[in-house]
Amino acid sequence: MSVWVHIDDGAANLSRTASRGDRAEIRTAMIEARGALLSWDAASDERFPDAEIHSPSEASGWLAEIYGEDIAAAIRTADETSLPLPEDAELVDAAHRLAALTWASHWWPAGVYTPALNGPILAAETVLAAHAVAHLLDDEDAVERALHDAVDAPSALTAVPPQLRSDAVVVVDALAALADDHGIALNPAVIPAPEDWALAAGTRTQVGDGIEIGHGTAPVRWADVPPQTVAADSDAQWSLRHVDGVPHLHVSVAAVPGATAELWARFGPHALDMDVPLHGDGSAFTGSTEVAASTALLPLDERTLWVRDPVLAAVPGPAERDEDRDAVREHAVDRLDDPRASLAERAAGE
Repeated sequence: MSVWVHIDDGAANLSRTASRGDRAEIRTAMIEARGALLSWDAASDERFPDAEIHSPSEASGWLAEIYGEDIAAAIRTADETSLPLPEDAELVDAAHRLAALTWASHWWPAGVYTPALNGPILAAETVLAAHAVAHLLDDEDAVERALHDAVDAPSALTAVPPQLRSDAVVVVDALAALADDHGIALNPAVIPAPEDWALAAGTRTQVGDGIEIGHGTAPVRWADVPPQTVAADSDAQWSLRHVDGVPHLHVSVAAVPGATAELWARFGPHALDMDVPLHGDGSAFTGSTEVAASTALLPLDERTLWVRDPVLAAVPGPAERDEDRDAVREHAVDRLDDPRASLAERAAGE
């Protein structure tokens, strides 16, 4: 029998009835644990996770390390009750750290005004966080998989700003020891030139030449594009223009500086087959195509724009709520100078 745990006002509320709530995907940090799915609101400071415990017997080995013995015992017997959270639990902060790092790798809202995270540094910290809670993870090979993602971390860690180098040394040494234990070779550190580390400021590109006959903007659904590619603080722009008497559609969306991806934009209803490949130049993804003259006659409610990676998104859906996007962006900004934040986040803030 499944047990659901919902954290509210300093208490763990246990129920045998599903209680998933309405937390948006973009602000949900998760861990797939043995016998359970743990989740936190990534934009809050809540330490303890909500949980869907689908196999209390499988989860019994770690429950007390996350929730304390009293709550763990109630979960094992599937009691419907509310119990105060413990003052401390042995593993809750380590589990929260792994969930936060995993969330950042998928949903960090990099953009024109919020710096991107360095992927290899984030991967290195994820390795260490996964190792700290390896016995509760559902994936027995999680640490080894994470190590393969972090093979380029030594160079990135060597290049952190001077004030963060002591922290970086700790990460490098721990990462090297784990890699050696697993027989995985890390790529040796190479000190990059300063311009290779620094991220250039994002710029807005012109959307085309000719005589404009229509224009608009559309939000880009974060779930439809790879992490840290499209600027999370910018909408996509479209423009219909007559160029030498021929109508053209131009599309532009600001990129995370230096990002690369294979993106497409669809304008109007699917039946019109107006798909435009978007090419990145380091500051924006842009594309242009000739369209039928009737495109300018589309009703306003059909002048839609959908930017996506076709591998990630097969059908269009509504963009994330503004309040959720705002909460995530505010959270990211706060993390840039938070001494409790990850090294990747603090390095981005320098």
